[in-house]
Amino acid sequence: MQDQTGKSKPKIVSNADYFAEVQRMLQQGKEVRIRIKGQSMRPFIQDGDMVMLRAYKGLPLPLGSNILAKDKGKFVFHRLVGKKKDQYVLAGDGNLVLHEYITEKDIIAIAYMHYPKDKEAAIAIHQPWPRLRGLGWYHMRLMRRIIAKLKRMI
Repeated sequence: MQDQTGKSKPKIVSNADYFAEVQRMLQQGKEVRIRIKGQSMRPFIQDGDMVMLRAYKGLPLPLGSNILAKDKGKFVFHRLVGKKKDQYVLAGDGNLVLHEYITEKDIIAIAYMHYPKDKEAAIAIHQPWPRLRGLGWYHMRLMRRIIAKLKRMI
């Protein structure tokens, strides 16, 4: 679609249609690059950054992996922070309290590359160091909540 100047205009697509197409491409064995929207993965992944996804194939997932999943009918891109029985526990890096509890059938894809919008170099986020850094940040949640409350009091 083009506007009067001949430039392409962005087309607005519903999340359901967008992620249906992402899932279709992943099922075909393709890797899919998506733009991240929202603040829940800050400070490591910012609004507007992109990640490359590969379809989840049922292999064991290391803690700290970044996952695209469906939770209660909504799509989430969050970090795997634990496993309790048959449930996987996800949390956004920027969330101080919220968790999602999903099953293996809810996992759609695993992110393996991160393309920050303000940097030229890509980051292999499936490697141990980025996963460990994210888990460390997650385990500092209590301290982060206390600091956030203190900042509001000042």
